[in-house]
Amino acid sequence: MPKQLQVMLADFDSERCDALAADLTKAGCKVTKAANGLEVLENCTRSIPEVLVMEAFLPRRNGFEVLKALKADARTAATRVLLLIDESDDYGNSRARLCGADAVMARPVNSEDVVSAVTAPVPAAVVPAIDNILDALDTRARAENPLVQHITDAATGLFNRAYTDLKLAEECKKARRFQIPLSCVVIALDDMGALASPAHAEDLRSAMNEVAGLLLCESRDIDHLSRYQAHEFMLLLPHTDRAGASAMARRILDSISARGMQVPGGSNLTASAGIAAFCAEDGDGAEGLVTRARDALKVSRHWGGNRFTLHSPDTAPKT
Repeated sequence: MPKQLQVMLADFDSERCDALAADLTKAGCKVTKAANGLEVLENCTRSIPEVLVMEAFLPRRNGFEVLKALKADARTAATRVLLLIDESDDYGNSRARLCGADAVMARPVNSEDVVSAVTAPVPAAVVPAIDNILDALDTRARAENPLVQHITDAATGLFNRAYTDLKLAEECKKARRFQIPLSCVVIALDDMGALASPAHAEDLRSAMNEVAGLLLCESRDIDHLSRYQAHEFMLLLPHTDRAGASAMARRILDSISARGMQVPGGSNLTASAGIAAFCAEDGDGAEGLVTRARDALKVSRHWGGNRFTLHSPDTAPKT
């Protein structure tokens, strides 16, 4: 008797989940179900599925977070993950690939297609480099809209400084008018050393693209990501307070450090961050927000890097 394929379904819609489970069972699969992201992770500690079919926007931990956690864990890294996203969600599709999805399917999708994808022979693993994914995104975006070339950074595909300055002004106006939180995170690579040399321009490009990919993985679709300076990224986070910005900065810096990217000389690449929250009463607006985030970044680097600092009146480093 052939071994049953172990499949886990993760969907907040119980009726849809039950219908798909019935079709997979008919196809000879052994199916377990989960209703939210935390339940997926908990179930995987008890019984690791061979295939996980997961809705991207699960409650309690979204599908992208769950996907990254599973692929980072040696026990579950081999689990094939099929992520279901909204139709025409190019951002979600690219983010899923960067986070390690083995396959992506856009809704509306019928059960027959899902069953076929789950039971099909496993193809040879081909993991596209982050450079290739970003280049493909940038090429497609420029072809679809020539305006893109004026607002994006050619090397990373993120927004450029000129457009980001306009976006900063716009978001600060919204935050002031509607009294909503807004945070700015400035991230810079630590100990540039040889990377700053023209002889290592390709190494710098590769490092910046790697970090750009990690930023895309950690961000939401409402966040604004840019390459603000040659060695510096900016994240503009609407509806995000200091605590939320701190949590995101911590995840990003941990991801960069854990990636094990080496710079010329053999040391691992790390980064530092400075965080500032917009205050409606601030008269200097967008410019002041960026200045405070950069001041906080200086403190992080002053204390050795690979850390983040929240701006406060007492964050100026002693020289």
